[in-house]
Amino acid sequence: MRTTIRRALLGSVLMGSVTAAPMALAAEEMIQIKGELLFSSLPALVDHQGPLSQPLIFTATVVQDPEQAVPAGFFSLGADYLNAAQALRMEITGPDGDVLYDRTVDVDDLPVAADVDALSWFLFSSDAQGSDEPAGSALWAIISASEEQFIRREITLGQSIFNRNLGGLAEITAGVSSLFTDTSGYPVLAEGNYNYTFLYYDNTIDNITGAGDMGMVQGYATRVSYGGDDADADGIADDADSCPASDTRSTVVFDWNDSGVTNYAFANGCTLSDEFARCNTAANCTMKLINQLNDDGSISLEEANVLRNASQVGYHSHRPR
Repeated sequence: MRTTIRRALLGSVLMGSVTAAPMALAAEEMIQIKGELLFSSLPALVDHQGPLSQPLIFTATVVQDPEQAVPAGFFSLGADYLNAAQALRMEITGPDGDVLYDRTVDVDDLPVAADVDALSWFLFSSDAQGSDEPAGSALWAIISASEEQFIRREITLGQSIFNRNLGGLAEITAGVSSLFTDTSGYPVLAEGNYNYTFLYYDNTIDNITGAGDMGMVQGYATRVSYGGDDADADGIADDADSCPASDTRSTVVFDWNDSGVTNYAFANGCTLSDEFARCNTAANCTMKLINQLNDDGSISLEEANVLRNASQVGYHSHRPR
C-alpha cells in the first residue's frame, strides 16, 4: 500500500492528478520545496553550467515516513535517521518553462539485491548555532549500490553536512527564524514563503558500462510546504484541489447581499460560494444547485430557502443606497 500511495503523490506533482484520499490514510508525507537555482554543475544541464546569469526554477519533492525512522547516530551534531526517506524527486525548468531535468529515486524501485541507505539529517537548536545556518539545516539522501548501478541523490536545506558548497553561494536565511516548528520527535519543517539556502546533488553510475554523471545545483528555496502548495490555505494541496483559489468568506454572499448561510467547505476543496460562482448569476442554475444541495443533505431546508431569497435579491435587485 505504501508504494501505491508514494507513486500517487509523486504522480500528482507530474500530472496534477487528484490523490487526496489516500494521503490521509498513509503515514507517509510529502514535502515540496520550490525556488531558484543560481549555480549548476549537473552534466545533464549542458547549456547551464557554472554561475547562472538567468535563474532556473526547481521543485524538489521529498516523500518520507517518520514512523519508519530509526535513529542512526552517524553524525556528532543534530539528529539523523535511517529508513524515513522513501523517495526524492528533482525537477528543473528553464525560464521558458521547458523541463530540463527530472529524476526520481524511490527505494521501492531499487533492485532487491541493492545495498540501500535512506538517510535524513537535521541540525537545530544549540547544535545549529555554531553552523553557517543557525536557523537549522535538513538533508535527505538515498544511496543505492548494486552490481548494475550506483545512485546517490541528496536534497539539502541550509548547510551541507558533506561540504558540497562548490558553487560558493552565500548561506541565506530570510523570512523565518527557525527551519523547524517541532523537534520533539522526528523534526517538522516550517511551512511558508521564505528564502533558504538549497542544494541538490546527483551521482548516478552504470556499473556495467562505466557511464555516469555527477554534479549538483545550488540556489535558494522560496517556498516549503507539506503535501504540495495550498494557495487558498484550505488544507487541500493545489494539485488535489478542485478550487485552488476558493472563496473562503465565512458566509455565502450573492453579489452585495450576504445570505448569512455558512460557506461550507467540501472534500474536493471547493466551498459553497465556489459552487454558486459556477452558475455565473444564472437563476435557473442557482436554483437547481440549491435543490441538489438540499436533496443530498449538504444544506438544510431552512438554509435552502434563505439562499433562494438571497440569490434573487443579490443578483437581480439593486443594491440599497
